[in-house]
Order: sequence, then C-alpha cells, then structure tokens
Amino acid sequence: MMLQNKKFTIFLSILLAIFLWVYVVAVENPPTKVKVPNVPIKLVNVDSLNQRGLAISSEEDYFMDVIVEGARSDVLKISADDIEAKADVFGYGVGQNDIPVTITVPDSVSVANQKNNRLTVTIEEMVSVYKPVNVVFNGAADSKQEATVSSITPKEVEVKGAKSKVASIKSVNAYLDISELTTTPKSFTTELTAVDFRGQSVKNIKLSSDTADIEAEIYQTKEVPLEVDVTGEVNKAYQVTSMDVPQKVKIKGLKEDLQDISKVTAEPVDISKVTATTDIPLTIKLPRGVMLAQESKKTAVSIAIKGISVKEFEIPSSSITANGLGDKLSLVINTQTVNVKVSGKEADVAKLTEADVNLSIDLTGLEAGIYTVPLKVEKENGISDISVTPEEIHITINEAV
Repeated sequence: MMLQNKKFTIFLSILLAIFLWVYVVAVENPPTKVKVPNVPIKLVNVDSLNQRGLAISSEEDYFMDVIVEGARSDVLKISADDIEAKADVFGYGVGQNDIPVTITVPDSVSVANQKNNRLTVTIEEMVSVYKPVNVVFNGAADSKQEATVSSITPKEVEVKGAKSKVASIKSVNAYLDISELTTTPKSFTTELTAVDFRGQSVKNIKLSSDTADIEAEIYQTKEVPLEVDVTGEVNKAYQVTSMDVPQKVKIKGLKEDLQDISKVTAEPVDISKVTATTDIPLTIKLPRGVMLAQESKKTAVSIAIKGISVKEFEIPSSSITANGLGDKLSLVINTQTVNVKVSGKEADVAKLTEADVNLSIDLTGLEAGIYTVPLKVEKENGISDISVTPEEIHITINEAV
C-alpha cells in the first residue's frame, strides 16, 4: 500500500510541474534570449570605395550570429530572414577596418549587446587588368576528334578588384559542354568565371562583360609526318649538345579536308643566331580549312647548347718541331714563345696538356739565311678550333761549323 501511495505522489508531482510550465509559457510568457545563426551582413556604400580607387579584398560573403531578446513566444518566431544587418564602409581606407554592424529586428524583439556587433573588413587598392577569355570544354571527345572554337566575343575582358584578388586570377573561363557540339558550327552565350591557380572561382571582382558569345564545333584530327629543314650552324663559341626536330604533327579540320593530306612542311629553321638553349617555334604550312590540333600548337625545334671550353698554352720555341732542315745546317728560332688557344668540348679541352700541342715548321729547300716561316699545328679530336699567335715565327738558318 505504501509503495502505491509513493508512485501516486511522484506521478502527481510530475503532472503538477508540467501544468506549471505550460502556465508560465502560455500565460506569463517570460523574457528569453535566443541566438539566431548565419545572419547575412550587407555592406553599404561599397561604390564610394570604388570611386576612391579602393576595393574590398574579402573572398566570401559576411555572416554573423545575432542574439535577440523578448517574450518567449515572439523570440521563437525570429529567423535570419527577419533580421537585417548592415555595415557602412563609407570613409574607411586601406588596411583592416573594424566596422560597427547596425542590426534591425522586428519591433516585438530587441538585439542584445548591440554595441558589441562589429565586423573586420580588409580594404585594398583597386586595380584592373585585361585577361583573355579562355574556353574550357567539359567532357571528352572521341580520340580522333577535337572541340574547336571558331569565334569568341569578347576575346578579352577587363578585370577589376582588390589588388590581391586580381593578382590571384589565372584566367577568365567560359565553360562549354562537348556533348552539345556538332560537326557544324553552333552558337552559345556562356557566363564568364574568373578562377585562381587552383581552379577555384574568385569572388568580389568585376568583369567588363559577364558573358561571352562563342561559336564552336567538333573537328576530325589526323597525325601526319612533318618535314623540317634546319639550316645554318651555331657560332663557333658554342657547342650543340642536343637538338630535337619533331617528326610528326597532329592537324584538324573537316573529314573531307584531311583525307588527302599525307604530310605537312614547316618553314626552314635557321639556327645560326642561337646563343642559348631554346625552343624555336615552327611555322607550319597548312591548306585552307586545316589547323593544328591543340596538342601541336606549340610544335618547336628544341636545341640545347653550351659555351665552348677554352684553354691557352704558352709553348716555348724549343718545343717546335723543325722538318726538312738540310744537312750541314743549324737552326735558331728567334721567336721565344708561341701562344696557342684551343676550344672545344669541355671534357676534351679539360684533359689537354702542353705536351698534346704539336707545333712544327717546314724548312724544306731553305738555305742559310734569315726567314719568317708559318707555324703548323695539329688539331686533336674533340677540338673545334685552334689558333696560334703569332702565326709566323722568325728563324735563322746557319751553316754548320
């Protein structure tokens, strides 16, 4: 019996508590505070910044949490859509600015701690650049087909915004779906998007045009042999270490325009003025209606060169070989030393020593007297050039005593 009375007392207490709660909420309606999340903040007077050559550098929109207070029944009805938050940027300058946020709520409630609602906004110098419009095709074409842009308007757009934002832009893209293209030209009007080097959209910048008018189609592709005539020689001060001349190229066009093409030819490439490792773009002769496929647009002759190694020797006259000196004659070389300069591949020049330099003079048929005779020098393998100073030496031939 006592256990039953105890359970009844507990039940009665719970029932009484619920009744009191319902009474307080429904009749008394006590004051309550509620946090409303993600209330959008509208920046006002942004145009006044632009007129002064300034811009906001934020990438994202601004949001804040707002605490409202009032009667419980009124507070619970409030959502982010019922609240207006504004930050006035008029008069602020370059740098980080702590700006008060003015919050407006319905008359039935109020904002708690209105004075503490502030927003940090970074303002920078506004700059502008021109960027070409880049068409990006979504999807994949057949392996022997390629999506092609016939025309685009505008070809470039002006990009305006905060200096750091504009600097982060890699390209301004127009996106087209390959599945919508055919072998005959089709026209599209496409929105333009500025993207950074990660491929992410860049916000809070202005484009001089938000759209581009594009004409595009699908072309057939074909790989054909490429003939390239390389002319000239690099300066003797340089050595060609490698040269890559492309043998094939991929072209595109209508099927009927490609079917009779068996090869293409490039304009001759002159390497005589090359003084550094470089790629020399090729100008390829193509029939009307035929173009280079995208992968072949940068076809070039790649040439790698490096400077020739140079080494000099002072050769004493005693090391000069005299050939053809007659019997009963003796020789005196009046020139004391000869300068020999050799140039060639680094590895070959590095291992050369004075003993490898062979100088000689030809005295065949000469009798006693004073002469000026030319020096001869033997060129070793790997040596591209060798010079001797002086080229002639003074000698005296005497009769032997």
